[in-house]
Amino acid sequence: MREKILEQLKEINEEIVEDLDRDLLASGILDSFGIVDMVVELEETFDTVIEIDLVTPDNFRTAESIIKLMESILA
Repeated sequence: MREKILEQLKEINEEIVEDLDRDLLASGILDSFGIVDMVVELEETFDTVIEIDLVTPDNFRTAESIIKLMESILA
């Protein structure tokens, strides 16, 4: 599952997966609109719903945190 999530993140923006621990928010790779777009893409790709209370900066701060979030949702 991790590989499929990584592939999807790469499709959204290659910079996301260049360093899995880079702060995507501080580096400007993601902003609030980018997070919303990503949520929509991930929900469509994995045919799931990401509950609004899970859409927090901490869950989208790094590629690793996004992967962990998606793994927990899809488990």
